[in-house]
Amino acid sequence: MRRLQMAAILVGGFVGPFTGQALAVVLPEFAETFDISVSRAAWTMTAYLLPFSVMMLVSGRLVRGIHPHKVVWAAYAVTLPMALLLLVTPSWPLFLLCYSTIGVANAFTTPVLQNILRELAPPQELGKALGTYAAMQSLGMLSAPLVSGLSSLVSWRLTFLVTAASAAFILLARLPVVPPPATSPQKVSGRVQWGPTVIHMVTGFIVGVGIIGLGFLTALQVGDAFGLGPVGRGLVVMCGGAAAFFASRRIGSMADRYGTRTVLVASSALAAVALFLLPIAPWAVAAALVWAAAVSAGQGIQATVNLAVINAPGGSSLISTVQAFRFFGSAAAPVLFLPVYLGIGPAAFWVAAAALLLAAALQWINPQRMAPS
Repeated sequence: MRRLQMAAILVGGFVGPFTGQALAVVLPEFAETFDISVSRAAWTMTAYLLPFSVMMLVSGRLVRGIHPHKVVWAAYAVTLPMALLLLVTPSWPLFLLCYSTIGVANAFTTPVLQNILRELAPPQELGKALGTYAAMQSLGMLSAPLVSGLSSLVSWRLTFLVTAASAAFILLARLPVVPPPATSPQKVSGRVQWGPTVIHMVTGFIVGVGIIGLGFLTALQVGDAFGLGPVGRGLVVMCGGAAAFFASRRIGSMADRYGTRTVLVASSALAAVALFLLPIAPWAVAAALVWAAAVSAGQGIQATVNLAVINAPGGSSLISTVQAFRFFGSAAAPVLFLPVYLGIGPAAFWVAAAALLLAAALQWINPQRMAPS
């Protein structure tokens, strides 16, 4: 039973990113289904991510006195019927409603599952545990483009069977019982360091808008540059999730060993270089490789930010607030970068690269003490 419960935590890490990225490579097919423009279809991704991000600002504090397993169970009890409705809804407004409801529910799973891991993992292995969780998030990003691309050969809607099945598994397996964050023996005492926290928020937003949220733009770029269809676009975007899946656990271990500042700065610089190279890649394979480097670096940034926050005073409540800014960025990416891409073309990726260099500089001067765990 404990193995099933630990598996449920990891499936929870998987299903949120999977659902959020499920439409990234099938926007043209999605738009055709509901007879809307691709630009309008891109707002559907925002309809999931924006409510999710807003609720993430407060979700950690709202449930700090409630047993985490009860919070997660309730969230997936909402997710399951909404996912089933996505399979059959005939109208775009109803799809938006169901999809955004899943986003709100997911705001109460992402930070809470990480707090459960914090209670279960030895302190010296917390980075590795969070890295494993991040790897499952990467697996969600990895598989969503491929599953949706293959599903589009029959119907892109079939992608949401994975969301429904994942929610059902978590409801049946349940989760380990740990104390509420407000009464946890792992609670870190002291005053919240707002300066470093704001830097982490800004970094999370940049990761969201400049890497994680650009899966759709990468799909458009390789489609335009190399004439790839939905399956080919899905394979390229999938490479990002695949690389992050294999790298995240190792990155977490490196943060345990070398400290979060070193990993944060190095990951930000690597992501900037990769995004600079992506629009000038001469072949689809080369584009896939640099996209893989960018996404794995982005997950490295996010995993180490999470580690820094959760080990700081007030971290059990602040983790959701800080992570919200990553998802604000992901929600804003289609709205901000699609017009830029339509205006200046592939050079839009260079704008994102410049933002990642800013994140590297901010983390370099971050006054928070970030020694190895």
